Amino acid sequence: MKRKTLLVLFAVSCAILLPGCGGHETEPDQNQETQQPAWLEEYYTGNYEYRQSNIIGEEGDEEENPTIEGKRISSPYKEYAKDIQPGGPMVWSEMYSYEEGDKAVNLVKSVEGYWVRQEVEMGHPYGYGKDLEFTKSGTVDYNNIVCDVYTTEYTEDMAEVMNSFAGTELITEPVTAVVPQEYYVNPDTNQLVCVITDVTDKNHKQSLVVLMANQGLTLEEASERYSDTERFREKTEILSYDDSMTIEIPEVDILTAEDLMPTE
Repeated sequence: MKRKTLLVLFAVSCAILLPGCGGHETEPDQNQETQQPAWLEEYYTGNYEYRQSNIIGEEGDEEENPTIEGKRISSPYKEYAKDIQPGGPMVWSEMYSYEEGDKAVNLVKSVEGYWVRQEVEMGHPYGYGKDLEFTKSGTVDYNNIVCDVYTTEYTEDMAEVMNSFAGTELITEPVTAVVPQEYYVNPDTNQLVCVITDVTDKNHKQSLVVLMANQGLTLEEASERYSDTERFREKTEILSYDDSMTIEIPEVDILTAEDLMPTE
């Protein structure tokens, strides 16, 4: 029962991570010199307001739904996000996050109005810590800005993510997901204005590792039972950069995870 609860919590925690966050993204190797564009460095380390949308379906037949607006301070880390689609897919209405040691704390307000405190691994934007190689694919008019578009992709082992979350090796074979991205950059300001991350394969492989760990299946067996591959992309728009931004963490009455567990 404990193991099943753990797997459910893994799936839920991945679903409510703050926008643009890849969850347990790999930390950069401090001994490795990495060269990355200044606009990407600002995205990782700057302060900004953003909007996130979900894009479901193939190009030409996709549905785009704005879901979250928020603001982020990168150092020391603080973030605020709110659901802007009441009645939508979110199980929370507001979330504050802040750094506490090498962890992060989420203060999550449910749609019912109560607050829950979560200690989680520090989240980072998709692609953080990865060895990204960018290809300029052209220019587009984005919100009346002629932007340069750069494409890249990286891989992530979802079995490794699951094992890290569980604190034990539940899955022994790699379950690798490919994560393609598009970055829209304003060449006049050399700033990122939008990033679109295709998490179709990541979400699919996440579902597989939950099935594998829960039922003791191999990757092949789990793949035969779960084949949903609907295209799903996350779009994060940078609304403004602001180094003077502040976020006040509220004092709230908090329910514990035990309070929320069903009683037998």
